[in-house]
Amino acid sequence: MAFKRGKPNEKGWRNLEEAPDEVHIGLTFPPHSTPLLVMHHLSDLHVCDAQSPIRPEFLDRWADPDSPYREQVGVIGTYRAHSMLSAHVVEAMVQSLNKVNRGPLSGHSVHAAIVTGDTTDNAQVNEVNWYLALLDGQSVRPDSGTFDRYEGVMDDGADHYDVKYWHPHGTPAGKEDDQARARYGFPVVAGLLDSCRAPFNATGLNVPWYAVHGNHDALLQGTVTPNAGTQAAMIADKRYETLPSTMTLEQTLAAFNEIGPADYPPSSDAPYVTVTADLERRAVERGEFAALHLQSPGLPKGHGFTDQNARDKNMYYATEVGSVRLIVIDSVNHFGGWQGSLDEEQFQWLEAQIISADGYVVLASHHPLTKMFNDYAPVGHRVCREEIEVMLVKYPKVILWLAGHEHRHHVEWIGDLESNTGLWQVETASHVDWPQQSRTVEVVRDDKGDIYIGLTVVDHAGGADYSEAKTPVEIAALSRVLSANAWQKRPAPGLEDVDAWAQGGPEDRNIVLQIPKR
Repeated sequence: MAFKRGKPNEKGWRNLEEAPDEVHIGLTFPPHSTPLLVMHHLSDLHVCDAQSPIRPEFLDRWADPDSPYREQVGVIGTYRAHSMLSAHVVEAMVQSLNKVNRGPLSGHSVHAAIVTGDTTDNAQVNEVNWYLALLDGQSVRPDSGTFDRYEGVMDDGADHYDVKYWHPHGTPAGKEDDQARARYGFPVVAGLLDSCRAPFNATGLNVPWYAVHGNHDALLQGTVTPNAGTQAAMIADKRYETLPSTMTLEQTLAAFNEIGPADYPPSSDAPYVTVTADLERRAVERGEFAALHLQSPGLPKGHGFTDQNARDKNMYYATEVGSVRLIVIDSVNHFGGWQGSLDEEQFQWLEAQIISADGYVVLASHHPLTKMFNDYAPVGHRVCREEIEVMLVKYPKVILWLAGHEHRHHVEWIGDLESNTGLWQVETASHVDWPQQSRTVEVVRDDKGDIYIGLTVVDHAGGADYSEAKTPVEIAALSRVLSANAWQKRPAPGLEDVDAWAQGGPEDRNIVLQIPKR
C-alpha cells in the first residue's frame, strides 16, 4: 500500500492517507524473459546520531519561513525533526523488502540489494556500526553519549529549551510552545525521546547486499574533510548553539561548498551546552569504512569491499551479480565539497573494467552524472561529467547506472536515445526525506535480444497511523509523516514544492524501460 499527503489543516499539517499502488507505465514487460539482474535499490539511509555535538543544526534556522535569509540559503539540511528516527526507517524498509522475494514484473528471484551511499549522516564510526547492524540483522542501540537521557537540540529540559526546534514531549513549565507545534501543527508524542533510543534486534536483509561510498559516509555533513580540530570536537562535550560573534552567516555559508574545500566555523565565543562525550562519535577513516564492512557478518563478505580496499583506501570495486558485471564507483571528492567526481586512477580502472566485462555492465555510484562536477583538487586532476559521459557511451555493453544523492526518484537517458547509444540512469529517493521509499529493479532480456528494465517503488512497513510510536515500525510511520511536513519544504509563493520534486513524476517511479538489441 502506498501513501499520499492529505489536505493541510489551518497550520499546514498534512496527515498521510493510504493510496493504491501505482500501475506501471511505459512499455509492456515481456511475458517470457531471461533474468540479467533483479536487485533492490536503497539509497541515502542517513543513519544519524542526532545527539552528536558536531552537528551545526543552528544553521538550519536561517532557512526557516520566518528567516530574512530564506531565499538566499534555500534548504540547508543540517537539522530534521525526525533525524533521530533514521534507524527505525531502515528497519521498516528491510521488513518490506524482505517480502519482495521475486521481481514483481518478471517473477524472477531477487539476486541482491545495493545501497547507493550516504548510509550515514555525519561519517561517524557509531553511525557506520548502526547501519551495518541494521542491514545485517544485529542488535542496534541508536543512542550515544549517556544512555540516561536525550541530549540533542530537542532536549526538553527547561535549561536548554529552544522554540526553534520540535520538542515532541511538549512544553516545559514556564516556557512558550515551540514553533513546530504552534505554527506548523507538529504533534506531541509522549516518550518519543526515550523510545527512539531503545535497543532492538534488527531484521536484516534476506539477500546479499552491496555497499557504495557516499559523501556523507566520508565528509562531515557530507561536505567537510575531517581534520584534527573536528575530530576533537566530535568526541568532546560541547554542543554549540549558534555562530561565534566573529563569524557572519555569509562567511559560514561560503565555507560549506558544493565544490571543495569546506570547513566548520571556529567555535571561538559561541555559546554551548555541555553534553556527554563519546569516543564512538569519531570520524571514520577511508580505509576503515571498508574494514568495518569486512568485519560485519552479512553476505557477501565485505559487502563488495575487499581487504585491498581497506589497505589502499579506495572505495570502488567490481563484482559479478546475476548475469551482469556490477561496477561500483566511489564518486566522493575526499578533498571536500558535497558534489562528486573521480580521480584519474579510478577513471582508468573504470574503463578497463568495462572493456574486460564478458557481458552487460551495470554501474552504481552515490552521485548521478549530473552532479559529477566537483573538480576541486589541490593535487592531480578530477574527472567530471563530460569526460565520464564521453567514455561511457562508447560501450554498448553499459546499460544501466544506479545512483542516489539528490533524494529523489528520477529516470534519465544518458547519450542519444534515438540512435540507441547510451544507458539509463535511475536515481532512487532517500530514507530520510519524503517519500522515504526504495525500489526494485528488474533487468531482463527477451527472446529477440531486447533489454527491458522494470522499476517498482517500495514503501517501508510503517503505516499511516503514528499515534503510538513505540516499536521500530511505528516510529518509522511517525518519521514518514514528519518528513512529509518539513516546514522549510512546504509550498509557498515563489518556492518550489520540494517534496513533489523528490517524489518525481509517474515516469520516475513505476515504469518499464527498454534498450533495443545491440
